[in-house]
Amino acid sequence: MNDRYPTGLRALPAGLSLLLAAALSCMAVPASAKPQPPAKNTAKSGAKAPARPAAKAAARPAGKAAVKTGGKSAPSPTRNAAAKAAAGVAAGAVAAGTAAAALGHAPKGEPGLSAAEVTALHQHAEQGEASAQYALGSLYKRGQGVALSAETAAQWYEKSAQQGYAPAQSELGLMYANGRGVARDDAQAVQWYRKAAEQGDAVAQNNLGLMLAEGRGAAKDPAQAVQWFQRSAEQGEAAGQYSLGVMYATGRGVAEDVAQALRWFVAAAGQGHADAQFNAGMLYAEGGVVDRDMAQAAHWLEKAAEQGNAAAQSNLGVLYANGQGVPASDEKAARWLERAAQQGDALAQSNLASLYASGKGVERSPSQAYFWMLLAAGRDSSLTAKRDSMAQPLSAAERARTERQAAAWKAKPAP
Repeated sequence: MNDRYPTGLRALPAGLSLLLAAALSCMAVPASAKPQPPAKNTAKSGAKAPARPAAKAAARPAGKAAVKTGGKSAPSPTRNAAAKAAAGVAAGAVAAGTAAAALGHAPKGEPGLSAAEVTALHQHAEQGEASAQYALGSLYKRGQGVALSAETAAQWYEKSAQQGYAPAQSELGLMYANGRGVARDDAQAVQWYRKAAEQGDAVAQNNLGLMLAEGRGAAKDPAQAVQWFQRSAEQGEAAGQYSLGVMYATGRGVAEDVAQALRWFVAAAGQGHADAQFNAGMLYAEGGVVDRDMAQAAHWLEKAAEQGNAAAQSNLGVLYANGQGVPASDEKAARWLERAAQQGDALAQSNLASLYASGKGVERSPSQAYFWMLLAAGRDSSLTAKRDSMAQPLSAAERARTERQAAAWKAKPAP
């Protein structure tokens, strides 16, 4: 789990959380099912379609380019300045490479600090060096070379933050926002985020914007939130770029501008931000204000799908089924729909059931078709009639066995 953003604030707040409700959901789909983004999606499916339907135009919901605002945020870039500062605090004991580990940004496989380096870092922190206090707090936060302790981490962050060290102020704000190591206090979170943000900390700028957009710890102020997102985005912070894209797409705190939204989604998507990749893909699929480009839609949806984004997996399955932006492939359609279905995406489950019923991309299996439609209908009551129709080919014993399997099934988290 990414720990650089407040719990519940890795995406924009509920008031902004309309998904791309009618983008791919209005396109033609395989085998009498219609995939959409996951449960938050307001568009419903139930129309029957031929085995290989032609593509239909995507529609925009209520005149808005509604966007996905849930899911995980990509990590922000390493604070190079902070890493360099920590590299020198232990009087040579903490080398540049291991400083990144102290800050929690060490690449995979990079060794952490040695016991001697941790001791040296402690000494410099106790002597009042702000960068050492911050680095030590990060070690305790992650349990690197020391016992994991959020409380001790918060104590060291506060010592450093009180000296005006922006990275520590940003981290302390996060601790207060999440109630980790300290009692949750949104007002304190906003206070520390603001101190760091005013010093140019891009992560704090985004997190401050999120608090203001939701009205946590301060009066709700979407316009001011946009200003902080803009400052964060312009520094290359992927989460800030994504947040700014959402505000432009929904017209909150700024005039609606889908082209600007796409610009910032693509910028964040290029840094690996899965939700931005999803939104970029959906806006390209939708077209309208921006040119429709199914190849680009497939490109970004596949990037998001590979990161485990269920909505992207579901819609990518549609593209493969219809040959839109990618060569048609029932096998790949089934593979992506299954991955989304395993995460509990109801419409992916419905589509997958249809593929099992028709034997497209998978071996025909009426029991598997009923199994997935049972799960889909359990999440979306509009699919009840399809569920009942898929039960008809089965014997009473087969239905009972499949229903027991469905009752015991549990969704798998994204990898």
